[in-house]
Amino acid sequence: MSETSLDAALARLDRAVARLERIGPPAPATPGLALAYAELDERHDLLRLRIQETIERLDALIDQEGAAH
Repeated sequence: MSETSLDAALARLDRAVARLERIGPPAPATPGLALAYAELDERHDLLRLRIQETIERLDALIDQEGAAH
């Protein structure tokens, strides 16, 4: 996946999370629903971190390949 595609995917995720944050949980939020939102937020953060790490590794590999030629 190209960096542009990854950036587009991250942008879509950000927009989706922003929409969810604007909507907010239905009132009253049950403890189970609050936990589900917290877990979703944690998973989103982890996915974002992993994507950023992958981009950085790909950049390093591309730099190494470019230096070898």
